[in-house]
Amino acid sequence: MRSGRNLIFIYNCNRGNLSAIKDYSQKLSNGKEPGCNLLALISSPVGIKKIWKRYIQALRIPCRFLYHDEYEDEFGALITPLPAVILHNRKTRSLFISADELNRVQTKEDLIVLVNRKLGELP
Repeated sequence: MRSGRNLIFIYNCNRGNLSAIKDYSQKLSNGKEPGCNLLALISSPVGIKKIWKRYIQALRIPCRFLYHDEYEDEFGALITPLPAVILHNRKTRSLFISADELNRVQTKEDLIVLVNRKLGELP
């Protein structure tokens, strides 16, 4: 990937352990949908899932993971539904993966396929 590009994965929750634990536990209990499908897919109560961590480390594009409030503190208000993945290309930002796409993903393996497909579509 060309320099100056990075992906920012934005969770549909604010920072803090209680928020993350709540999202993870909602996915496990009684079929309730988690508040943030992205966070539920890639993390567990003890941290980021190994397969996802290895995948991100092997990508040729830098990635960051931010909670909703962290993103807004750093870059300003968001108008796109969350969770989302934003492609930062120097000074421009564009939606890379929408909330609708992320919320349809069922497994971390499916998420990897989606990210790879989207990266393959980049010029």
